[in-house]
Amino acid sequence: MPDEKLCKHLVVEHCRRVNAGDLEGLLALYSPQVTFEDPVGTGSQTGIEALRAHAGAAIECRAFEDFGVPVAAQDGASAAVPVVTTMNYLPWGPNLVRLGFIPVPPADSGPGTRIRFDYVMAVKVSAAGLITGMQGYWGRSDVVFLGPG
Repeated sequence: MPDEKLCKHLVVEHCRRVNAGDLEGLLALYSPQVTFEDPVGTGSQTGIEALRAHAGAAIECRAFEDFGVPVAAQDGASAAVPVVTTMNYLPWGPNLVRLGFIPVPPADSGPGTRIRFDYVMAVKVSAAGLITGMQGYWGRSDVVFLGPG
């Protein structure tokens, strides 16, 4: 049975594994039937292969997740953490622009442009201790373009 300590650990461990570029380790934290929506409002996705594609794109863009202090919910199965993520705009940024998730970068942006997202990640944990649900809360106003990193 999950508890607050495990839920907080998993939400932070997600960030650590992204930072390490460890896609397989990241996926091991999740149920094969995971449901996720990142960002919330863009439609839910289901399954570990959908998460592999989503998280793999972030890792390919050299995402770094600077996480804050996680908080737990009274249900004993949920936690959330504030995160500031920076990542390369290329190769996936143009797709995020096309989908309307982020604004168009400034005209003077070069190939080394990075993006910063301020967001909150919330997870739901199963009795088996795996993440069964994840939601990323961020909007277009939470995205900032940075110079080369």
